[in-house]
Amino acid sequence: MKAKIATAAIALILFGACKSEKKINSYSDIYSERPVTVYIAPISDKAQRKVEKYPSDAEYNNELNSAKAYMYQTMPNAMLKKGYYVIGPVASAEIAEASALTHKQLRSDDLKSFGSSFGIDAVLVVTLHNWKDENGKKTACLEYQLRSTKSNTDLMHAWVLATKEVSTNLKGDPIKLKNDTRFAKKLEVDNGTAQRCYLLEKVNDYVLRNLPTSSQRRQFEKDLYRKANPQYLKYTWLDGGAEVEECSEEEYETAAFL
Repeated sequence: MKAKIATAAIALILFGACKSEKKINSYSDIYSERPVTVYIAPISDKAQRKVEKYPSDAEYNNELNSAKAYMYQTMPNAMLKKGYYVIGPVASAEIAEASALTHKQLRSDDLKSFGSSFGIDAVLVVTLHNWKDENGKKTACLEYQLRSTKSNTDLMHAWVLATKEVSTNLKGDPIKLKNDTRFAKKLEVDNGTAQRCYLLEKVNDYVLRNLPTSSQRRQFEKDLYRKANPQYLKYTWLDGGAEVEECSEEEYETAAFL
């Protein structure tokens, strides 16, 4: 509970200092179109390039595979809490198989068939561009895109530079913190995998919980004038809380593609 309070307090302080758009401006199409049913497309993991390049690095590749799978499993939770109906895993698998669109096409092509064929209002397309391990940090470069099946417009588009601070001892070896150890035991994975999974779960919750409340809830439109997350943001998880601040496009692209 203390960690949650600390996270909220730090985020509130940082965002109170920056000039964020109001939700009525950032999410105007969500308020007008009122999407309810959301399909989450399979994640495109560009970081898998290391799997192909270094197939013998089984430990690292297992971390990437597990983190990607865990991220996909936790994405519905935040949206459900906001009142959206998220297509279940079995139906999602069938839709993914039936759809002839590639991940690239999902990001830019016509999605109206998802509405007419499956009754879907919006498609969430997530790309994991890169993973980096530098200076005791695990950093993920993520892109979230929620697209309308009615107008093909972006209802939400966010780029996140997400970092997990990994404490080390005097020898430079990672220190197993209580949160990481507890999470690793819960998932039955090694500590490095747990650190990646934990970070992605936290980012999912932060980004998707910022969406407007679904029109199916009585609270719909009560958040019109609250501050929305910036399109580019840095999310850093520290032991016991998170630091969130606006990120420049240049900083994000340098981390993601260079």
